[in-house]
Amino acid sequence: MCYHYSITKTASEIATRYNIDLRLPEINPEPVYYHVNGFEFSLLPVVYKDIKSDYLKLELMQWGLVPGWVKGEEQAQKIRSRTLNARSETADSKPSFRGAFRHRPCLVPATGYFEWMHHKGNKYPFFIHLTTPGIFSFAGIWEEWVNESTGEILRSFSILTCDANSLAARIHNSKKRMPVILESNHEKKWLSTGSGTGDRRKLLKPYDTEGMDAYSIGRLIGSKGQNTNIPGVLDPVVYPELN
Repeated sequence: MCYHYSITKTASEIATRYNIDLRLPEINPEPVYYHVNGFEFSLLPVVYKDIKSDYLKLELMQWGLVPGWVKGEEQAQKIRSRTLNARSETADSKPSFRGAFRHRPCLVPATGYFEWMHHKGNKYPFFIHLTTPGIFSFAGIWEEWVNESTGEILRSFSILTCDANSLAARIHNSKKRMPVILESNHEKKWLSTGSGTGDRRKLLKPYDTEGMDAYSIGRLIGSKGQNTNIPGVLDPVVYPELN
């Protein structure tokens, strides 16, 4: 699963990474997220291909996908807590995800993500990242929903998950799942649609363990009533009992 991640880069840095002109459209380059909690349903940077122009765009979308067929704001708010993630094995067939999977793939920029290890009745938070510094991409899907009572258009997204590799499984030892992290040379293929849908399914696999690393962090990340979107949330903390 993936309900917490980090994107410690501004919109300008993200746009440079994906070779995007920020004027299409321009978005505020802040905030930088040291810790994103999915259940806060924040607006976060998403990269997708504009169908008409075929250019990549960078846009803020709500994490927690709301399918276009949802009726009413109450149902929209209810379903989003169940669509932060989409299982890669079934996303192309589930009613909540299949339209987005086939027609609206996207890239979710990240610099790492958070997961918890279960050990002797306790939970220990870890920060998981790639060994190569910088921005990487979760495989995502996005959707557009119209609030009929207000006319407001909401764009939202979900992060695809898969079986964990050996590193992620050692940490996320309860569910043994991880977000789908794309190789940079596979990002263009993931954004393809139409006849490319079948090829995209082949990309939904665990990232190479050799390209990833992780370390334990403090319990600030789970503190209620405290601001966890600060650099200190990423500080390493050693738990001797885990050794």
